[in-house]
Amino acid sequence: MKISANERLKIKAKLIAAAVDEIIEKGFKSATMRAIARRGGVSDATIYNYFPTKEKIIAAYFEQQQHKAIETLKNIPDFHTYSLQEQLHTLIESKFELFLPDREFVAIAFERVMQTPVASKSEMADGRALFTSCIEDMLSAAIEAGEIPEQPYQGMIPELFTDLYLGMLYYWLKDESDHFTQTTQLLDKSLDFSVSLLQSGVVAKGIDIISFLFRQHMNSFFKLLDPLTTVVKDIKTKRNFMDKKDV
Repeated sequence: MKISANERLKIKAKLIAAAVDEIIEKGFKSATMRAIARRGGVSDATIYNYFPTKEKIIAAYFEQQQHKAIETLKNIPDFHTYSLQEQLHTLIESKFELFLPDREFVAIAFERVMQTPVASKSEMADGRALFTSCIEDMLSAAIEAGEIPEQPYQGMIPELFTDLYLGMLYYWLKDESDHFTQTTQLLDKSLDFSVSLLQSGVVAKGIDIISFLFRQHMNSFFKLLDPLTTVVKDIKTKRNFMDKKDV
């Protein structure tokens, strides 16, 4: 019997939810694909049509939450009037709110990702790309509106903000303060500093300075080569190897 795309999405969501509960109860290593399948209401074999490994389920969870975060932001009527800092803050806070019911699972999953960074990089690529695309859109809108100037190496900036988010996620998972106020304060300060750098053009100026120093260094280097070249030209042809004659 052929399953519709919509039905397939529902089954995937059920399996992800089942994995969250199973991993919270038993830990990553003890949770089995068979137990997750039965908890999700599918056969032991069927689960592999959706997820080949537990790591893939973890990746699917984070990707799913990112889609939800995007929908959350889209449903804020005046989101386009927010400053860049406010948009970034709302994006990250939205992710934390989505993670909150599954915080224990997120902590286990995050630790697993950190233990296998090379393998996890490819598995988590789609979710990271989704998050990065959000940052790219916010930056482009801010530049179009004149909130920040054009940025050199603009393609690198979303990756830096993504790394900032991952650092904040790690901090949030360790934060035991009431209502995660310490995370909120750190996030505010980090975004204020980062956006201020973009607005001031310091990043562009910094790269210009590095580029200038590099060009000056290379010019000096080539000037040093001139006398060396002259010396090389004045050197006589060497004798044949092992052909020293008695004087």
